[in-house]
Amino acid sequence: MNLSRWCATIAFAVLLVADGLSSTTGLVAADGAAADAEPAAVTIETTAGEIVDGRWLGTDGSVVVLSVGSMTKEFTVQQLASLRLAKPADSVTGPSMEVVLGDGTSIVAEGVSMDETVVQIEPRRQAMIRMPIQQVRSIRFRPGTPATDPQWLGLAEKETRSDMMVIRRGNDQLDPFEGAVVGLDAKNLIFSLDGDKIEAPRDRLEGVLFRNPPSSQRTAKVKVVDIYGSTFLADRLEASDQTDSIDIMLPGQVRHRVAIDQIRIVTWASGRVMLASEVAADSEMSPYLKTKLPATLIKDWFGPVSEGEDLIATAGGRIEYRVEKGFQTLAGSVCRDQRVAGGGSVVVRLSADGEMKWEQTLDDSNAKGFRIPIGGASRVRLEVFATDDGDVGDQVRFLKPRLLK
Repeated sequence: MNLSRWCATIAFAVLLVADGLSSTTGLVAADGAAADAEPAAVTIETTAGEIVDGRWLGTDGSVVVLSVGSMTKEFTVQQLASLRLAKPADSVTGPSMEVVLGDGTSIVAEGVSMDETVVQIEPRRQAMIRMPIQQVRSIRFRPGTPATDPQWLGLAEKETRSDMMVIRRGNDQLDPFEGAVVGLDAKNLIFSLDGDKIEAPRDRLEGVLFRNPPSSQRTAKVKVVDIYGSTFLADRLEASDQTDSIDIMLPGQVRHRVAIDQIRIVTWASGRVMLASEVAADSEMSPYLKTKLPATLIKDWFGPVSEGEDLIATAGGRIEYRVEKGFQTLAGSVCRDQRVAGGGSVVVRLSADGEMKWEQTLDDSNAKGFRIPIGGASRVRLEVFATDDGDVGDQVRFLKPRLLK
């Protein structure tokens, strides 16, 4: 069916619904029953800054169709910046479990189980997602805390050869154990540790990390955030004539539907910027010990530098990046540079528009992860400071620091 005929079919079906009539080719609600309500009222923002209010009529994947007054209007995805409900849903506290896929999709879930090949994810008020285990990066059973988040995110950024079971101790210390995940039910994680199968109670665990490496190459073209806190990444919205929901294709060719009234925002275009590939807005180097060397020479020799997708910085180093409109999060992790054999404690600080957002002290080889809200900021700053034990060996590596929409 061509686009014009497809749009006309949708518009005709909408009129039938508005008149209280039924049609054998009419719109179908998410539960399979005939739709009995008019399409959802939405607001879109175009890349040119235009705000358009209308009613959602569907998409063929490359074009979004709205009913605007008495007209049907089409917008190519290249024209779109974002879509929201005209009357946003109230904030909702979502489930505490989180499943992260290899492409960065994050799904909050009321239930998670698995066998040797498939992870079954139960989002709130959405259909169960059966995800091939090869596409799953991690399952976290508990909500994070300021003490556990840096530890968990630091572990999640690493690529490992084995699965990893992570225990949360009473002092909020996370202890990882390498092995192989065998299964997961409502109470226990079945884990092979040194060849022996054990049943680890889920209420004693922080979560589990799978040996599947996180994807660093794929950049999503569309992001769907629901009211419970899930973030779905996809190449596009899938073709659908539903007026009460949208369809997306998750990794592993798993199709998933989200009701319009559960959507917080949909954003289009590139949703990720790797800082190591960007030109810094400003950079400085202030060594712990004063020297008569020119400041420019010190910065050239010892200042922050890019290395692949990472940034390398020594104590006294500071680097700033501009933040374009629409980016909401600064994410990544930081650890001691493994090329440095020894060193004392070193402090890492992250700021947005001059306001400190995150600070951690690194005194061992463990990475500390971060995921910091920066919505509305125009600049972010990454800084490294020496402590009273001096700056010998105080060199750190920021692992894949990135801005996310």
